[in-house]
Amino acid sequence: MKPEEKSNILIVDDIEPNVILLETTLRHLKANIIRAYSGQEALMKIKGKELALALIDVHMPEMSGIELASHILRDRGRNLIPIIFITAYPCNDFELEKIYETGIIDYIFKPVHPKLLISKVKILLELNRQKHKIIESEKLYRMLLNASPEGIIIMDTSGSIREISAMAAGIFDLTSNEDFIGSNIVTLFPPEEQPRLQEVIRDTFDQGPTHNIEFSISRSDQVRLTCEISLTLIKDQGGKPTALMAVIMDISGRKKIQQQMIHTERLASIGEMATGIAHEINQPLNIISLGLENLLVEISKIDTVDPDYFHNKAKLIFNNIARITYIIDDVKTFSRVNHDFAVVEFDIQDAIRNAVALIENQFRNSGITLTVHFDKNIPCVQGDPNKFEQVILNLLLNSLDAIEEKMGIVKTDYKWLVEIKTSRDKHFLHIEVMDNGMGIKSADLDKIMLPFHTTRKAGKGTGLGLSISFRIIKEMNGAIDIESEYARWTKVKISLPMENENKHSGQGKPGRGKKHP
Repeated sequence: MKPEEKSNILIVDDIEPNVILLETTLRHLKANIIRAYSGQEALMKIKGKELALALIDVHMPEMSGIELASHILRDRGRNLIPIIFITAYPCNDFELEKIYETGIIDYIFKPVHPKLLISKVKILLELNRQKHKIIESEKLYRMLLNASPEGIIIMDTSGSIREISAMAAGIFDLTSNEDFIGSNIVTLFPPEEQPRLQEVIRDTFDQGPTHNIEFSISRSDQVRLTCEISLTLIKDQGGKPTALMAVIMDISGRKKIQQQMIHTERLASIGEMATGIAHEINQPLNIISLGLENLLVEISKIDTVDPDYFHNKAKLIFNNIARITYIIDDVKTFSRVNHDFAVVEFDIQDAIRNAVALIENQFRNSGITLTVHFDKNIPCVQGDPNKFEQVILNLLLNSLDAIEEKMGIVKTDYKWLVEIKTSRDKHFLHIEVMDNGMGIKSADLDKIMLPFHTTRKAGKGTGLGLSISFRIIKEMNGAIDIESEYARWTKVKISLPMENENKHSGQGKPGRGKKHP
C-alpha cells in the first residue's frame, strides 16, 4: 500500500441498515469502505484487494460470519487480517470456541457504541499503516543490500548469518542463499583461513571496525579468489552490539593488474641498468678471453704447459664464468613474474646486498660513492624477498637519477654520496636510503607516491616505482616516509614492524626466502 492510498475496510451484514450505520459511523476515518450483504458477495468483492480489517456479522444466511472469516484467513495470497465480529445475540460457548478458532481479535454486541467502534478501528488502521511502513522499509533495505557493488553479509553477534546480498552470493558462488542463513560465516571460508577470520571478528568487537583485510576464498566451483573484507559492529541506541556487518570485495582482478604493474616496473628497472649489467658481464668476458689467449701462447711456445700456471689460469676462467652465471641468474630472478613466491621469513640485509650487487658498478662508473651500514641486531621479517629487493633497487635508481641530474648543474668538484643504513628501535626496523642529489620540490612531495607521477625527465622510468614500492611495504604492514630539500638531499625511510607476522596479513607462512648464491 502506497502512503497516499486509503486502507480498505470490509463491512459484511445481511441487513442493509446495519451496513449503512457502520459506514456512517466510520465516515470520518481515512478509509475506503467495501460493503457486502452476504459471505459470497464479500469474497467476490475483496478478491485481489488488500484489507486493513473486516467487520463481519456472525449470524447470516447461507454463509455465516464464522465461515466467511475462515475463508478469508485461509487465503494464502493474503496477509493476516484483523477481524471484528458484530452480533446482536450473546454467543454460547460452542460459538465462542469457533469464533476464536478462526483467529479473530475481538467481537462487539449490537447496538454498536460509535465511540467504542471508532476507537478500535482507529487502532487497527494505525497498526496497518505501521505494518506497511515496515514492509516498505524492508523492501528498501533489501533493494539497497542487493544493489551494493560490494558483497554484504549481516550476522548476529555469534557470527550466524542473517542476510546475504546478491553480490556476496555471487562472490562465494552460492546456489541458494537460504541454505546458508543460520550458518556461521566461517563455513564460507577455507579451513586454513577460518582461525584468522575468527580472530578478526574478535578484534572488531574489542577494538572497533576492521578495514580491507585480505583473505583467500575457495568457491564451490573450485575457483580461488582474493578478497578484502571489512567488518563493522551494528549497535542499538544504548551502544549494545546487536549485529555484525561484513563488506566483501573481490580484488582478484586488481591483484592481477598490480602484479603486471610490478613486472612492468621491474623490466623498466632492468632497462635502466642495462649499461651497468653489460659492463659487469664484459669485464669477466675480457678476463676469460685474455686467460685463454695466454694459454694458447704458452702452448704454442713449448710442448707442455706448467701445471701450476695451467691450473691458475683455468681457475681464473671458471671463476669469471661463475660470475657471469651469477649476474644472469640475478637478472632472471629479479625480472621474473613471481606468482609462485609466498610470503616467507627473510633477512632484509641480504635483500639489500642483492639489490646493491645489481647496481653498484653503475654507481662506480658514475663516480658515486655507495656506502652500506648494517645494524648487527636486525631480525628477519615476513614478506616477499624479491619484492623487497625491488623496493631497494627502485630507491637506488631514483638516487642515481637525482645525482646525475645535479651533476649536469654543479660543475665544481663535489663528492656524490648515496648511503643505505639499517637500524631498529623497540617496535620497528628502519631502512634509510639517503643521497645528496637534486632532491624533490615541496610541491611534489605529496604526489610522489601517486601512480604515473614522476619528477624524472621524459623517457626515464614509468612513474610507477614509488607507488609500487609503497604498496609492497604496505603489504608488509610497514610505512614509507620521504624527506627532501630541493637541490640538496633526499632521505627515504622504510619502517617495518618488529613482529611482522601480523595476524591480519595472512599472506603466507614462515619459511626460507630465495637467496642469491
